[in-house]
Amino acid sequence: MANATASELSRSAKLDVGKALLARLVARANKGPNEDLLDSFIPQLEDTTVRLGVHVEGKAKADAARKARLLRVEMADCDVDTWLRHHEAFIGIEARRRMGPNVEAAGALYDAAFPEGVSYVDAYIPDENALCRGAIAVIRSPEHAATVTAIGLPAEWTTKWEAALAESDVAFADVREARESRAAHVEEGRDAEDDFVEIAVRLRRYLDARAPRSDKAKMAESRELIQPLQDALNKLAMEKASRATRRKKNAEEVP
Repeated sequence: MANATASELSRSAKLDVGKALLARLVARANKGPNEDLLDSFIPQLEDTTVRLGVHVEGKAKADAARKARLLRVEMADCDVDTWLRHHEAFIGIEARRRMGPNVEAAGALYDAAFPEGVSYVDAYIPDENALCRGAIAVIRSPEHAATVTAIGLPAEWTTKWEAALAESDVAFADVREARESRAAHVEEGRDAEDDFVEIAVRLRRYLDARAPRSDKAKMAESRELIQPLQDALNKLAMEKASRATRRKKNAEEVP
């Protein structure tokens, strides 16, 4: 069977093992007798499991918040895209009329507001929003005010476009905040994981050397105290072996 180490355990698995180890050490300390070196692992595990719990839960909450905010971003960006297309199409239709008193002016408005058409509709959101605001500035400029009125471009459309852009900016900023929060939990959680691994290794070594082979009762107690870690490592080793077997089988099936 493949070997497994504490460092390979997932963060949530480290948390579960840490809590189980802590519970057994506390129960032994309460029962007695005093064993200062062994009992010194209790406050270390208490601190580490608290930190692991904060970052396991924090990462999960940050992930959930990020997913909800991503949906909000998508909805806001869809509104921005829709109003961009409404304005570009409306002005473009007026500019492409076969005849009429406003064709030339509508063409000038279109060229100024949409020099690249709607090619940026799927651009990076801040870039698209900036270009959309540039188009709105042209539409609302004194230079083109008469043309906008003459072709009957609904002012309500432009107001709604602006509102969609404002919502898009806020939603995008919220997603960035959620990503930064998740990154902070990931980074700080790594420190807690490293501490857990170091404590687990030291605890195991201590328990291995805690009693001579002739002291069967104490050796059995040591095995019981470290059992949560051993069970988790055995499970991980079996999973690794199973994956290796599947990879080997798949490789043999390839012609």
